[in-house]
Amino acid sequence: MEKSKIREILHGMDIERRKIVRPKFQELGLTVGEGQAKILKCLLEQGSMTQRQLADKCMLDVTTMSRTLDKLQGAGYLLRTVNPSCRRSFLVCITEKGKEKAASVQKIFSDLDEQIWQGISEDEMEVLYHTLQKIMKNFKDD
Repeated sequence: MEKSKIREILHGMDIERRKIVRPKFQELGLTVGEGQAKILKCLLEQGSMTQRQLADKCMLDVTTMSRTLDKLQGAGYLLRTVNPSCRRSFLVCITEKGKEKAASVQKIFSDLDEQIWQGISEDEMEVLYHTLQKIMKNFKDD
C-alpha cells in the first residue's frame, strides 16, 4: 500500500466534507474557515470558558480566535465577561441567540456524521478511530 494514497484520501475527504458543510454554514450566516461553527458548538456543549481554553478546544490560534470572537460577539451570538478568577482574562459565554445558532450547527454536524458512517460497522469505526489517534500522536511527537 502506498502511504501517499491514504494521505490523498484523507485530503479528498476533507475537501468533500467542506463542500457539504460550507453552503449550510453560509445559509446560517456563518463565515466558513474561521471556526465560527465549531466555537458556537463548543460553547453550547461545554459552557463558558476562557478565550485560551476555547482556542485549545477548537484547535485555533489565539489571533484567529480573537478576530472570530469579535465577529460572533458583534452578531450577538456570544459575550465576553471579566473572568472572576483572573481579571486579566475574559470568559466567553454564549447568548440565547447563539444557542439557537449552535443548535442548527449541531444538526448539520449530526447529519454529516450520519452520511459519513453509512455502511460502516462499530468495529470498523473503532479500528479507524485508534489508527487516526496514532497518526495524530505522530504529528504531535514531531
